[in-house]
Amino acid sequence: MKFGIIFYAIFAILAFFLVVYLLQYFIPLSIIFFIGVFINIVFIHKEYSLHKSDKIEYTEHSIPEEIIVKYSRSGRIIAIATYSIFVTLGLFFLLGLKFKFNGTAMFVLFILLGLTGYFIFKIISEVKNMSQIIISINGKGIQIKNNPRYLWNEIQLEKIIAKRLVSREPKNDYKPEINYLYFFHNDEKIEINIDDFDITDYQLAQVLKIFRARFNNSGLPI
Repeated sequence: MKFGIIFYAIFAILAFFLVVYLLQYFIPLSIIFFIGVFINIVFIHKEYSLHKSDKIEYTEHSIPEEIIVKYSRSGRIIAIATYSIFVTLGLFFLLGLKFKFNGTAMFVLFILLGLTGYFIFKIISEVKNMSQIIISINGKGIQIKNNPRYLWNEIQLEKIIAKRLVSREPKNDYKPEINYLYFFHNDEKIEINIDDFDITDYQLAQVLKIFRARFNNSGLPI
């Protein structure tokens, strides 16, 4: 965690000096590096928050009647800031384009408009994702987005699993892990990637155990 924070802090400082320098010569490029500073600051906050969240221990009394899981807000902000870089570049080239009525100019114009519009659409989508409920867990069961809720008496083997990405290079020792919410609903296997949510895999594992215990102790048929 400390290495990650130091890494992002160094890039933020370097990008900030570039912002100050480029303000005198090329403002559009300085805006891009300013966004880079912002992205690195969000990464620092995300690393710190993840480290802090992993120390939180949930208990029967500290968990409310329902847990709502959404996409990571910091992840959405980083994505929006990244897309903003491409929008800034697109607008810069559009404003600087010397338009002439010929095939080449029209083609370049349509490409720039298309790419800029696409990244604006992506920004709007990320803003909407901030408020979208992905997982809801309560005493009745687990609900994924707007699908019907999976009831506890129909769920088995609910847990958090980690899968390693297999590299094509056999000498590559680093194999990143992807965490999933995993359970069986009747005979159907359900897996949901949880790496980009506002709850850690450790926290979600605690939540599953507590709600399963609540259901088992409720006296309802299992």
